[in-house]
Amino acid sequence: MPTRSSSNLGTEQDNKTELSMSSDPKARLKAEVAAEAAAKELVAERLPDEVEATVEATADPVVEAAATVTTEALAIFAELLADGRERIDAIDDQILELIARRIETAGTLLAAKHSRGANPRDKVRQADIYARLSDQATAFVDNGVYLNKHQIREVFELLIRLGVENHRKNIIDRR
Repeated sequence: MPTRSSSNLGTEQDNKTELSMSSDPKARLKAEVAAEAAAKELVAERLPDEVEATVEATADPVVEAAATVTTEALAIFAELLADGRERIDAIDDQILELIARRIETAGTLLAAKHSRGANPRDKVRQADIYARLSDQATAFVDNGVYLNKHQIREVFELLIRLGVENHRKNIIDRR
């Protein structure tokens, strides 16, 4: 999970402490302004300019209060968004590694087929792969993830094609 910079975190905590402890209206206002500035700084690090512009202060106290809540909400949203993106990046890295491992393994099998003069594509095996994975895809529906059987087939058709193309580049084209 992303961490806030220590300057932002300290400033926000200090300002919240000042807000709760101060009875002086000027000091309270100063602390509120500092807290909002720290929140806007955090938002600016995470979100594009057009989103940040929606939290500008105004003279209307109701709108100003809503802007403060929005600023805080945007800061939380920005953290959640950054965390989710980091998790997706990690998953993408794993998927890429698995694709490379699948292509390497397929390359070993394709090299063996090539040495025997066998057809690199086995239509029966491919149909079995598609059927098995399409059946497995339905198991994720209980978790709210709908994996379309046709799209799953397209993904694995692509993976098989990548394996065959990689084999062709590494074995056949090098002769």
